[in-house]
Amino acid sequence: MRLFQILFIAFVFFNFAVMPTQAKDMVIKEPPKSLSKYYPPVSKQPKWIQQMHKMSGHFGGVFLNLKEKDFENVDKHADKLVEEYKKTSEMVPEWEEYFDIKAAEEFATAAKTHDIVKAGKASGGLGKTCGKCHAENEVSVWAKFHWPSFHKIKVTDPVSEKEVEFDEYMGIISSSFKGVTVNFGESQYGRAAKALKTFKSRFMELKSTCSKCHTGHDVKRFYVGKDADNAFAGLSQELNSDKPNPGKFWKNIGMLGKTGCKHCHLVHRTNSFIQEMWEQPE
Repeated sequence: MRLFQILFIAFVFFNFAVMPTQAKDMVIKEPPKSLSKYYPPVSKQPKWIQQMHKMSGHFGGVFLNLKEKDFENVDKHADKLVEEYKKTSEMVPEWEEYFDIKAAEEFATAAKTHDIVKAGKASGGLGKTCGKCHAENEVSVWAKFHWPSFHKIKVTDPVSEKEVEFDEYMGIISSSFKGVTVNFGESQYGRAAKALKTFKSRFMELKSTCSKCHTGHDVKRFYVGKDADNAFAGLSQELNSDKPNPGKFWKNIGMLGKTGCKHCHLVHRTNSFIQEMWEQPE
């Protein structure tokens, strides 16, 4: 029973002490400009996230080795954690208030007693400092430094053959899509068929656009792959038939919307909105 209690306490602190955040604590604000020097293109390596991994590794190493009774490595990880914590606290002057050197040192001292319960309790103070910073900055840092910006991408419209901004191209695709659905709803099947050719040309151009980031063949076709091909084939068949079937038509429209547009938006659009706000001139 005693062993179970010790392992449970270690598990709780190991998994939750570093990030005791709640929804009400979450903040989305642009990270300080001084953080940019720790990410490409200013830095060749993403040094800030590397520091996060170092501290997390040493923090986890303390509990892992306490569990395994490898006390020599417990002490090493405890010392290295304090060392990296101090180093990180000096990297971004605007975030100095998030760090509590005393809490880090008290955790290291507790860890060196080789009592996993004491170490777990002492990790609470250190975890609060990490959790507060994560709650107020983690989402913003990931949005700014870990997601490519769509606002830097240009697309050549295959219909007009003009180069346009990515956001503008999304609007053009949306208009082409409405040309299909609105005309179909008005029973203007010939117009809808003509609009479908334009829409398909523009939609499938995303294969080239997506490949600028999604370099793997399977990945870049995730939103514009076989499902899209089948949907367009089904739409074309209905619009060129003597009596189009509304059920089949809207089913294929739904397939394009769900497997293509919606899935892409779910993954990318939130970060794009956040980046767009920060890129606007003050």
